Amino acid sequence: MMKMKMHWLMLLMAAMIVGVLAVNTAPCDEDMARNPTVWDYIRVFGEGGENGPPMAAQFDAIHNLVAMGDKAVGPLLSVLKHSNKHVRANAAATLGRIRTTEAVERIIERLNDAEPMVRSSAAEALGSIGDKRALQPLLAQLGKEDENDVRGAAVGLGRLKSPDAVAALIVLLASENWEIRWRAAIALGQIGDEAAAAPLTKATEDENAVVAAAVKWALGAIAEKPDFAGFVANMTSEEAGTVWGSAWALGVTGTPGAISVLASAAVSDNPTAPAASKMVLLWLDTPASLAALVKAAAAEEE
Repeated sequence: MMKMKMHWLMLLMAAMIVGVLAVNTAPCDEDMARNPTVWDYIRVFGEGGENGPPMAAQFDAIHNLVAMGDKAVGPLLSVLKHSNKHVRANAAATLGRIRTTEAVERIIERLNDAEPMVRSSAAEALGSIGDKRALQPLLAQLGKEDENDVRGAAVGLGRLKSPDAVAALIVLLASENWEIRWRAAIALGQIGDEAAAAPLTKATEDENAVVAAAVKWALGAIAEKPDFAGFVANMTSEEAGTVWGSAWALGVTGTPGAISVLASAAVSDNPTAPAASKMVLLWLDTPASLAALVKAAAAEEE
C-alpha cells in the first residue's frame, strides 16, 4: 500500500469536501478544470492503462460522480463493458455508491467478468445498492474457486443484510484464507442474526489477529454492542499486515465507531497505522471520515 504525502492529502480532502476537482493527479485539461463533466471523470478511470489511474485521481473521480447522482448513472452503465478493467471496476463501484436499482441487473452480469477485480467490485456494489435480486447471485459467488469472488461476495452479503446468507457465511469462518474469514465475520455481524453467535464464539481464538478482532466485533454487533477493542489493539501492532487488515476491516463495517478508531490511529505514533487509517478514511468518503482526515492533517501541521 502507498503512503500519502501531506500536501497531496490536504489538497485531495479539500477537493472532496467541497465537491470540486482540485488535485494535482487529476487531468489538467483546461476545460475540465473549469467545468468537469461526467465523462471527464469516467475518463480518469482509464488512465494508466492496465496499471490503472493514480489512487488520488480514482478516489476523486468516484467522489465527484457520486455527487452528480442520477446524472452519472447512464454513462456509468454504458461503460460496464469497457475494454479497460479499471473502468469497469470503478464504474460498478460508483454505481454501488450511488445506490441506483437501475444498475442491479447490469452489475450482476459483471459477476462473470473475466477480471477478478471487476467481479469483486461488482459484488460489493450490489451489496451497497441493497436490492434483493442480488442475493442468489452473491450466494452463488461464494462457491467460486477464486478468493476474490468469495471475498467480494462476503462483503456484498454483509451489506445486503439478508438472514438467508447466514448459513453460507458461517461456513466461511473455517476457510483457510484469513481474509475470507474476517470478511465472513464482519458480514455476520452486519446481518445481526443470533444464529451466528455460537459459530462466531467458537472462532474467538482464531490465530489471526484481524479475524479474532472481527469476530469480537461481530459478536458485539449481534448483541447491539459492537466491540472494537480487538481492532484498537491491532492498530498498535508492529505487524504491518495486522494494521492494514484491521484498517480495511474497520472500513468495511463503515460505522461511526469504526471511523472513531481509524481517526485515533491516523494520529498515532505507530509506523503503519496513520497511512493505513488515512487511506481507509479517504476510501469511505463520508462526511465523518473526511472530517477525521482534516483533523488528522491539522494535528500533523501543529
